[in-house]
Amino acid sequence: RYCDTVGVLDPFNTYAKIKQIIEEVGIPVEMHTHNDFGMATANALAGAKAGADWIGVTVCGLGERAGNAALEEVVMALKHLCGIDLGFKTEMFREIAEYVSRAAHRELPSWKAIVGSNMFAHESGIHADGALKHPKTYEAFQPEEVGLTRQIVIGKHSGTAALRAKFAEFGIVLTKHQAEELLPEIRRAAVDLKRPLFEKELVHIYEDYFGKRE
Repeated sequence: RYCDTVGVLDPFNTYAKIKQIIEEVGIPVEMHTHNDFGMATANALAGAKAGADWIGVTVCGLGERAGNAALEEVVMALKHLCGIDLGFKTEMFREIAEYVSRAAHRELPSWKAIVGSNMFAHESGIHADGALKHPKTYEAFQPEEVGLTRQIVIGKHSGTAALRAKFAEFGIVLTKHQAEELLPEIRRAAVDLKRPLFEKELVHIYEDYFGKRE
């Protein structure tokens, strides 16, 4: 077991050290990495590429101090970056992360890699439009692969394509011209509130804006 207990290795040194151990000693190696410098997953992968047989992981990287290599990060990185599919039911990752977070009384950050709720949330007009037309432009893999769904978030950076797509979810068909008219109102509200808008707020703005014309 090769332990970076203090979490001070980088992927380059990790690869070199593990490769040297395997070449000179020829014994199986398990990687045990810590995340003090945010490199637990990277170091674990570097060790695997150098020939390590096992990687010690925890769900969401929960562990002492800054934590350890995260199960979901390691599995998905091996699959999509290294071409190694371990056969995990990755569509369960979000559910497992939520379960472990509740059991550990820890918050699951929305920005958490792989399983965070913001992983597939798009607000920027260009990003949202690209994600709708060609998901691979802005997404590393399909959200369903880890139990998530794509979210079009409407805020101050949104464009008409995202706005029309969002309202279509409500069963409201916006013409391009209507979206262009409504967008400044939406952006103004998002700026005033300093956050993206909730669905009820979007519908209220729509009804208020177009209702005045009737």
